[in-house]
Amino acid sequence: MTARWNIPSALAALLDALEADLLGAPSAEVQAALRETGRAREGAVRELRSLLQDAEADGHDGCPLVLPRGGHDGMGTQRH
Repeated sequence: MTARWNIPSALAALLDALEADLLGAPSAEVQAALRETGRAREGAVRELRSLLQDAEADGHDGCPLVLPRGGHDGMGTQRH
């Protein structure tokens, strides 16, 4: 027999467990993890931008790349 998952309940349980773990962690550990996560995200955003620029330069799919207006890249970071 196949187990059936109640996705909303499973996600709620996961979030509750993550919250409990986060609240129980030393603040210095949480701050270090947030810094590391930010650095990894910035690197991923740079890599994605590079790939998109290469695709646009190559005329990938004959479709021009359209970036969002307003100076943001849609991922919460400021475009430079």
